[in-house]
Amino acid sequence: MKLSAAFALSMLLPLAARAATTLSYPYVVNMQIPDNSGIGLVSTQWVTAPIIPISGVTVQITLSGGWSGDLYAYVTHDTGFTVLLNRPGRSLADSSGSGATDLTITLDDSAPTDIHTSISKSGSVAGTYQPDGRSIDPDNALDTTPRTAFLSSFKGLDPNGEWSLYVADVATGDTMTLASWTLNIILVPEPSTFLLVPVGACLFLRRRRGAFRR
Repeated sequence: MKLSAAFALSMLLPLAARAATTLSYPYVVNMQIPDNSGIGLVSTQWVTAPIIPISGVTVQITLSGGWSGDLYAYVTHDTGFTVLLNRPGRSLADSSGSGATDLTITLDDSAPTDIHTSISKSGSVAGTYQPDGRSIDPDNALDTTPRTAFLSSFKGLDPNGEWSLYVADVATGDTMTLASWTLNIILVPEPSTFLLVPVGACLFLRRRRGAFRR
């Protein structure tokens, strides 16, 4: 049975197209967030990675104590900007927001629910949620506020360089501690990179066929 180079290429391309790599960068902070202060807490880290455009980003964050509805948090890198938390649980009916005291969460654009509207009113919170995305003054953030600042803002950027997480406690009362956060960057090689393995395999097959004909 003869195997054409074109057929081999068509079989191998789907395998190459799945060759995504996720790079994880965990950061231990263990610092208290200043209470009722716009100064907040900034954790800045430097990423060194292959020079391949970002395909996706998720962020894991662990906070302890306090009152989740006081929190405002965002991540920046290059021209990218996403709002992870903006007074979660806050609405016209509840200006204080969620009273959850501990968060161990992952923010992911593809998650099924929005952290702002899905967070519990008390206790600890764990799981995967969509980022808040409400790019507005925390004093005005509500469940009905349009969402515009997602993790997709990093798509296509070079992952290398400075990444900063800013977290602020913008209301008086309980304080929270930022224990740690993890930046997960998904990279997918360019199509030209995908083709290197399949094309090499096809050339090998053609050479073998030529050798058999001699």
